[in-house]
Amino acid sequence: MHGKQVEDCISERSHALWEREGRKPGREEEYRKRARIEIEHELRLALEGYSTAFVPPQLSISLPPIRRSA
Repeated sequence: MHGKQVEDCISERSHALWEREGRKPGREEEYRKRARIEIEHELRLALEGYSTAFVPPQLSISLPPIRRSA
């Protein structure tokens, strides 16, 4: 997973935390920090082979589709 993808996941998680906790203003840094800790923890567990709720974003693949002959 690349840095941009991790940052995107952190942004999405922090937004979800913000919404879930009532959209309280002025707590952006708190939500971002909590999201980063959660994502990094889940990534570490996944790398160690544990099952987690973390779902990495889809990676775009730039290869042409495989054509099968009939």
